[in-house]
Amino acid sequence: MSYLLRVAAAYVVLAGIAIAVHFIVTPFYHAGGTPFTWWHYMNWFIAPAVLVMLAASYVGKRRLDGEGSADLKRYLEANTVFYGSVAASIIYFWNWFLTLSPGNVADGQFWSVLGAALPILMVVAGLRVWGMTRRSAAA
Repeated sequence: MSYLLRVAAAYVVLAGIAIAVHFIVTPFYHAGGTPFTWWHYMNWFIAPAVLVMLAASYVGKRRLDGEGSADLKRYLEANTVFYGSVAASIIYFWNWFLTLSPGNVADGQFWSVLGAALPILMVVAGLRVWGMTRRSAAA
């Protein structure tokens, strides 16, 4: 099980890095008139990473809630990552499903927000899952 969690964690971190890099370099190859075809392919790999990110942030929040810790920093971190992941997931899937359905046009502003937010949330969630596997292996 630990191996599977590490693979999922690495996948989420790599997806976050790929989103960040591609988001930054898109203006160098995209002239503005043609559609973002590479993003359409990437979305199929981003979607599972978003689900793992959402699950990891939920587990992290539940674990902290179960401990009953009074540490404000950990509380704010867990809740910010969880609720940020929920908001980003809702926006991501809504916008992606708009691109998949004929006749609908996705909102480019949301893609810009997601291009900045998803890499941060994914790397944090992926590193958190990786750390959980290390702690469980040491126990």
